[in-house]
Amino acid sequence: MIVTGIETPEGVLQADCLILACGTGISPLLDAIGTPLPIMASPAILLRFGATGHVVNTLISGHDIEVRHARNGDILAVEDYPATGGIDDIASDTLAAMKIALTGTESAQLLSQSVGQRPVPADGCPIIGFIGDTTGVYVAVMHPAVTCAATLGRMISEELVTGKALDMLENYRPARFSSGQGCT
Repeated sequence: MIVTGIETPEGVLQADCLILACGTGISPLLDAIGTPLPIMASPAILLRFGATGHVVNTLISGHDIEVRHARNGDILAVEDYPATGGIDDIASDTLAAMKIALTGTESAQLLSQSVGQRPVPADGCPIIGFIGDTTGVYVAVMHPAVTCAATLGRMISEELVTGKALDMLENYRPARFSSGQGCT
């Protein structure tokens, strides 16, 4: 199969390559072209805190907090969904950890919390590259997408512009699922 674009409500958009980097939304798109990949959805808690100033210059990911600033200045935190299902204390525990770890968060307050779904490939490793016999479809799906987005975006762009596969990405190709190799 050769993919040359996508059909949208506004019409067809032609493309040399369609890059699917859409989290859990990738599965129905791949199913539609007959090339499913083993991707599960994992629940996570998204917390939004109001802060009086800019306290994080990048993404911080540690054993007790994972935070970054949103475009409007709010602090975004992500927490794993507890196996027990009890999420009541997650926001207050995260806020307490932030106040200990980050100068400038003393007056931070919870604005909202919600549950979202993160994509998790079946073997736990990113899936990056062209899809098997389908020409023109490149996928990029992984659990730590926000953390890896800038670096992987650069690497994927380099592959697509130069036409040369990067050795660093070879273990993460979609073909590993049909070959039974898995990632290393």
